Amino acid sequence: MLKAKNVTSQLNLFSQFAKHWQAMLGKTLLLLSPTGQILSDSQSNDSSIIENIDFFGQFSPKKVVLVEYRDNGTLLVAPFGLGETPLGYLVALDSTVSDEPLLTWVAEMMSARLTDTELLQDMTDELIVAWNQLELIYQVTQGLALTSELLPALKIILNKINKVINAEDSFIIVRQKDITECITLQKDSDQYYLDNVLHNSLIAQDDVVLCNNHESCRYFWSTVPDFVNNLLATTLEIAEKNTQATLGLINRIGQDFTTGDMKLLGALSSQVGLVIKNFIIHQRLLRNERLTREREIAAQIQESLHPNLPQVGGVSLSVSSIPASEVGGDFYDFIIVDDQHLTLLIGDVSVKGLPAATLTTVIRTVLRSEINHGEPPHTVIENANGFLQHDLNQAEAFVTVLIVTIDTHKGKLSYASAGHMPGLLWRNETRELEQLRATAPPIGIQGYNGHPTQTVELYPSDTLVLFTDGITKAQSPNEELFGLNRLSNVIERKANEPPEQLQRHIQAEVAKFRRNPSLINQDDTTLLVVKMLPQSSSGSSKDISTIVRTSDYIYPADTSYLMDMSKQITNTCREIPILSPGPNADDFINLVELAASEICTNIIRHAYKHTPGDIKVEITLLSNGIQLDFYDTGISFDPNAVPIPQADKPTEGGYGLHIIRQIMDIVSYQHHTETGNHWHLLKLVDPS
Repeated sequence: MLKAKNVTSQLNLFSQFAKHWQAMLGKTLLLLSPTGQILSDSQSNDSSIIENIDFFGQFSPKKVVLVEYRDNGTLLVAPFGLGETPLGYLVALDSTVSDEPLLTWVAEMMSARLTDTELLQDMTDELIVAWNQLELIYQVTQGLALTSELLPALKIILNKINKVINAEDSFIIVRQKDITECITLQKDSDQYYLDNVLHNSLIAQDDVVLCNNHESCRYFWSTVPDFVNNLLATTLEIAEKNTQATLGLINRIGQDFTTGDMKLLGALSSQVGLVIKNFIIHQRLLRNERLTREREIAAQIQESLHPNLPQVGGVSLSVSSIPASEVGGDFYDFIIVDDQHLTLLIGDVSVKGLPAATLTTVIRTVLRSEINHGEPPHTVIENANGFLQHDLNQAEAFVTVLIVTIDTHKGKLSYASAGHMPGLLWRNETRELEQLRATAPPIGIQGYNGHPTQTVELYPSDTLVLFTDGITKAQSPNEELFGLNRLSNVIERKANEPPEQLQRHIQAEVAKFRRNPSLINQDDTTLLVVKMLPQSSSGSSKDISTIVRTSDYIYPADTSYLMDMSKQITNTCREIPILSPGPNADDFINLVELAASEICTNIIRHAYKHTPGDIKVEITLLSNGIQLDFYDTGISFDPNAVPIPQADKPTEGGYGLHIIRQIMDIVSYQHHTETGNHWHLLKLVDPS
């Protein structure tokens, strides 16, 4: 059926074809809906015959047919549509078989034009929705500190959510001990949601709930009012004793709630929960000692930054991070760049307390973003310094960080260090320790000047130990420092043991050196141990990408071929071995298709500037994801010149590349003088 949003342009397109048909053949061309209703303006006396049900039954949705009518006269009927979706019929009155090629051409041209229109409109709609969702999460996050008055803040949040997910009503229920409060979008509608049945059901479910008809709502919410047709609701992540909260939307306007709405609400639940949690904390700080609670909050923030150990072939890892009595600024992270490269980072912020926890959040995000862009370690540090230097100067702080990238296939280690403690590399063959010394000043120091990334060879059973200065600066009761020599001695004695045991030995030696168990830590102690596995025992892992097959395609640089390219990518995605059919799989495929379409559209518009050319597409099916490589010989492009869009500073461009980087796990670009431009995209299936 013709889509309402494009019906005017579609009828105008048909009118052009009908005029040319009349001019060339002197005959009438009609436009029918899939059910046989005449959509075009026509003064023909044959309208009543065509609208006859028996007559319409002779039409075919798949091919051109010749139909007899009125005094042995004949007419031709050609279907048209978008792919496999029929949109209607073209009916040529008083026509014969000789007119079939021309009518077929008209139907194909109309289908092609509609395909371009629909594809462009759908891409625009998807980009707008995605941007609106990102902006919503950003706005809610920006409001986390504005919680001195909770109810007005939650009312504002409901209004912001409703601008993205348009519903008739929405609510937030907050229950603290015996007090329950309900904030709603519609005035006086709180009476419907305060019967405890809905709130208790959501707390028991502890997940996002979607009901798209009244019966399913009643199954979940036994006292549901008659006016409720669909419901999208979830618990809010607060993690506060005696406090529970829920968020819900009632009756999506114009359509059902979608899985995309579910994901957005799930992402918002932690943010809105933090708004409520911050309010509770603020009230508690007014009643109790402010500094003590501040440290607890900072510790929670830091704990949330600690990632799980990655499963990477060829290496074995262990990590520990013990906070000091006063919250410090240690942080670490693991980034799997691809199935061959693992990047480790460890760092320390010079300030303490809540400012340290806030800074480590920002710094870790900036470093991770730069690493995901495929930059070498020294460039990551240089870019991060340029981005963070002003804010660090304002906070009178600096950051030390050591970034190490391990090529697990080639056995190479590349690193750069911004004033951090030296990494210690134990050589199993020579029984010697090597130091990965600083290559640049700390981030935030004025006048940054660093050396290029350093590279060293790795061999089986080599062990790498990364640490913060809380290890070497640990003090004995007589204020003697543990020092680098003692740490080196422990590594030399215990380097042959697995990483977890070596890490425990080091922490035990530090605790023994301090001797007095009641003596608080002077600083955080973070320790990261990596051992290169022997080749025979590296094995394979279900989490490691393996190539299933690679297919090459060449398409003209024209938007009319985007549909064919999307089909190839979609079909390949559905063959990913670990991608189970369902909503999550559909979301995965739709995001990959959106990113690919955006890349090709940019190539057509900017690299070729709508001039003739070809796009080579290499689709690689992986055991746990998909890899896409696009090649063109158009004008080169500098992705670093595209600024990150700011919600409060709208720009005309830059959203496409920003969204692609949000969608895909890896996005990289290279330009070669001889071969042209190469875009590399990778997205892996989340095993959880």
